[in-house]
Amino acid sequence: MLSLLHKAELIDAIFNALETLDEARFLPVYFTRRRKMPFDRILHFMLSGRKSATQAALDEYFKLAGDETHMSQQAYSKARNNFDHSPFQKAFYAARDADYADEASIGRFLGLKIIAVDGSIVPLPNIPELYDEFGANGAGAVSPAARASIAYDVMNDQIADASIEPLSIDERTLAYRHVDALEGAMRMEDTLFIFDRGYASEALVRHILDAHAHFLMRVRRKFSLAVDDAPMGSSLVELAEGLVVRVVKFPLPSDEVETLITDLYGLDEGLFPALYFKRWPVEVKYDIVKNKLELPNFTGWSGNVIRQDFWISMLLANVAATAKTEADARIREERAGKGNKYEYQSNVNTVIASLRSRFADAVFEADPIVRIAKVDRIINEVAKSVVPVRPDRNVERKKNSRKVKYHHNKKSNV
Repeated sequence: MLSLLHKAELIDAIFNALETLDEARFLPVYFTRRRKMPFDRILHFMLSGRKSATQAALDEYFKLAGDETHMSQQAYSKARNNFDHSPFQKAFYAARDADYADEASIGRFLGLKIIAVDGSIVPLPNIPELYDEFGANGAGAVSPAARASIAYDVMNDQIADASIEPLSIDERTLAYRHVDALEGAMRMEDTLFIFDRGYASEALVRHILDAHAHFLMRVRRKFSLAVDDAPMGSSLVELAEGLVVRVVKFPLPSDEVETLITDLYGLDEGLFPALYFKRWPVEVKYDIVKNKLELPNFTGWSGNVIRQDFWISMLLANVAATAKTEADARIREERAGKGNKYEYQSNVNTVIASLRSRFADAVFEADPIVRIAKVDRIINEVAKSVVPVRPDRNVERKKNSRKVKYHHNKKSNV
């Protein structure tokens, strides 16, 4: 996997490539003259992920740069709507492809790369144009919302593929797309896709098998009568058109019966509870994206800005994970032999805060020696803020009605 320094170098190369500007701008005349905030400087500002009021964020940005320039939020909003989301999406996939170029460095569980696929509804600002473009969610379908989906590499803490689409596109369709996207990015023969029960379908199973990958799906009752009738433990069941799957049933602490289907025929039956539980970190990743990177706190009201913010969040989520991995390694090294009761890891909140204040500067630093120092400062800063790792800790999941966390009629950014 790429180091934080190498990701900074790669992102810098992409953002400064002329073809990135050519592909992103909506008209060839955009960004042809040197203005207060040229293309590269706008990318710098956006990558910092500031979520304060736009004018205040702009003023702070120029002040920290030692620049007396003043730019209005209206001018900034106009400028960022002259190009699309592709610079951030391109950086995301370039870093992803570089991560998986060396298969030997990829973490695995039971010899498998674990890809957890999950979707989430993302509330949008209550703007008629967004309702028309993405659809609406909730009682009476009056609140604009989009459907996000990620394919998350659990063992390497990286989002391997992502998308944000209208609600009219269902989660299974996006799952198909994730499989197709990853088929060209990594070796499939040792890749396992894990799905919650909303995804189970024979068509998706066949699609994964056609890609020479593996699957593990939780299924509901009545998904298949043959599966419902299968005994506790492990058994083989034939579905439609000769499709044979392994069914694994086991009791949960709540006395419910968990039912899984898979093509992992040789794996010991007792390993499946732990293997399926490997899906859980994708929920944690959504918590980071939504609540710590504040994805739903969008910085504008157009579909273009929604997609820009989404891909910035995906890129920063992976950068944050890389920073955390390196900081955790430094923490383990510093605490080795101290006899602590718990192992310690870096605090995710500190990771996000440090990246927001320092990572964009490291990316756009022209001097490679200074860039190394800036990246090392991020890792050192993150490594100083630690929290204990408490094994086997269970936190009850609270279910409540969806409420808009960020009220866009009192927006921080416009």
